[in-house]
Amino acid sequence: MKISMRRLCFYMSAPITLSLLSACGSGSSGSNNQSIPQAVSYAPFNCPGTNNVSFPGVSGVRGVDGVESQVYVTGVYVQYGANHGFLYQGPVTGGGVCNQFNYPSSPGVTVTSTSPYGPDNNGAGKVVVVGSYTTLESGTLTQLGMLYQGSADGSTTSGYTTLNPQSLTSDTVINTLGHSTMGGIVVGNYDTRLLTGQTFIYNINTGTYYSLTRPGGSASITAYGIWYNGGTSYTIAGGYSAVDQGGTNVGFITDWDSATQQISHFKTLNYNNMPASVVGTHFEGITSDGNGGYNLAGDWQYIGQPTTPSFANISRNADGSFATPSWIGFAYYPGASWTSANTIYKNYILGLYQMGTPTYDYGYVATIN
Repeated sequence: MKISMRRLCFYMSAPITLSLLSACGSGSSGSNNQSIPQAVSYAPFNCPGTNNVSFPGVSGVRGVDGVESQVYVTGVYVQYGANHGFLYQGPVTGGGVCNQFNYPSSPGVTVTSTSPYGPDNNGAGKVVVVGSYTTLESGTLTQLGMLYQGSADGSTTSGYTTLNPQSLTSDTVINTLGHSTMGGIVVGNYDTRLLTGQTFIYNINTGTYYSLTRPGGSASITAYGIWYNGGTSYTIAGGYSAVDQGGTNVGFITDWDSATQQISHFKTLNYNNMPASVVGTHFEGITSDGNGGYNLAGDWQYIGQPTTPSFANISRNADGSFATPSWIGFAYYPGASWTSANTIYKNYILGLYQMGTPTYDYGYVATIN
């Protein structure tokens, strides 16, 4: 049983959004002429203590406060035909503890699936997790935004609440996904009846929603990763639809200030610094590189070709703007037909690869040496 869990990809369906999210792989097979760089090594990612498991989603990672060798990893696995959200805690290369993480049902609300997408710390042994869930009453195709604040094993039933950026639009919100959270801020996306691929920023402490738009506009925009720099400064990464490039997906990085709600240093990024007319690019995650810059995980593709994962490092110029990034396109997981880069921690990229007949999804960790 294989389920596509590439975040927005499994509910956005308008033609312009399919172009926007060209970096969200369809799982199709394809050859790749790139050789795997010697600078990249791989290891499988599994949930310890589980058997007969397929991984349709490994979606988010964050270091555990005060524990250098520990991370939280969120995602979804399928076991014996049933979907389960999970939160892993342990070394990034495996060997930790994996807990099921499922939004609880309540009177009149029958939860049918849970998809945790991004974790963050919330004090010793406590986490913030964002994502989405579906209910029997709303239908399996309607995503409801999820916010969880509580114990790292997901057992704080009262900690689950619904994200709903209805205040940002006069139209009806029909899908919401929380993608990433850090420093009390959530970034994600929503659809309305008329528009797809709208971005929201949510302040957990104030309960306030804000929009994120590209200077000059775009047909659609996504925010998949956020990094907290300290104070009121955050850096956000994702992708947008470049109208002047025929709807091609283009990656971006930008600063955002939680006090003024203003963006600055907005920069468009294309894989290997090529033109958007040649490649589509989308960023899935962002982390500090420890030197004042950032490491980013993303997917890219030559227009009309299968997607390929990538690693990018970007520093800052003296004026605070973003410099030209360096890139590694690290090809497919050995023997796989398709690979994605879904999230990043330091120099580790986590994602999925597909293999076998019938095709199954598996989790991996790539170390960029």
